[in-house]
Amino acid sequence: MHLRNTLGSFLSLVVAASLGCGGEVPDDNAGGGGAGASSQGGMGGTPSEGGQGGDGGAPLEGGGGASVGGGGTGGQGGAPELWPDCLSQPEGSPTKSLSQIWIDDPVAPAEAWVPGVYVTAVSNGGCTAGVSCQFFVQQEEGYADLAAATHQSLRVGVAPSVAHYFTELAVGDQVDLYAHAFRDAEDGKNELIFLVTPSLPGCAAVVGSGDPQPVTATLADLTLAAYEDEIGPVLVQIDTVTGNPDTPPETFALWNTGGPIDGDITTVTSLSPYFLSGGAFSGLSEGVNTNFDFVVGVFGIFAPPADPLIKYEELYVRSDADYPLAN
Repeated sequence: MHLRNTLGSFLSLVVAASLGCGGEVPDDNAGGGGAGASSQGGMGGTPSEGGQGGDGGAPLEGGGGASVGGGGTGGQGGAPELWPDCLSQPEGSPTKSLSQIWIDDPVAPAEAWVPGVYVTAVSNGGCTAGVSCQFFVQQEEGYADLAAATHQSLRVGVAPSVAHYFTELAVGDQVDLYAHAFRDAEDGKNELIFLVTPSLPGCAAVVGSGDPQPVTATLADLTLAAYEDEIGPVLVQIDTVTGNPDTPPETFALWNTGGPIDGDITTVTSLSPYFLSGGAFSGLSEGVNTNFDFVVGVFGIFAPPADPLIKYEELYVRSDADYPLAN
């Protein structure tokens, strides 16, 4: 049976590229209220009425009014006035490699200074101020094989209100990274991740450049267990595969050229445009089986909010050169 008939319609409904890897990264400590300065809450109310909450606030709390009659509604927590810039190591932060963070596997956010890692992908081709952003980093430019690449990469999730600190990042940048790592196990998730939010400060300073190279893998290597525990979000190259493209902003399933569909909707690996500039494929014909010489991308998992939670295997390409058509 044609792959589009068996998988395409369902994929287009639940695995839309606009949702990205792992879902959005929300701002923390959000509350209601009006606008205030970035480091203080709004004005308090009179004894008979609540004050208007501020849009700013201290790093760990929303801004609210203070008065005898009751404070105003708390506002959204603001970023600290002294946000780190990664031009120097934040005082007191431990130096870690990515493999050491995998060994630590922290259950609560733990700060880490990770020098000299390489950016392998940035959502939508680059972070945008005010928009949730995600990027991947790996320890070295390349590895001999999947075994050597094990536990050498992680995803970084950046909340919208602090995304403006990362707008200069690009694929190939070598950066000194400061962020908070932990294993996110909420609501069925199971991912070791870096987070940067108003209350979990972070930064990435470019200190060099490189050309991260993929390791050779097969579709069978890209499993949920491989991402969550065994290997991590590695940059890979998969040779000689076929897909049936949907509309340009949507993912589509891959299978080995000439072979059958290997798995069902929860195990098939899909090609995603979420990390392309503009978040959409170009040069592909909708609804036509398309052969690729190879595809290169960062392996990730997309887990949209659902009950029960379903996790989808995704391969995140970064440019048109990552998915050349077969001759």
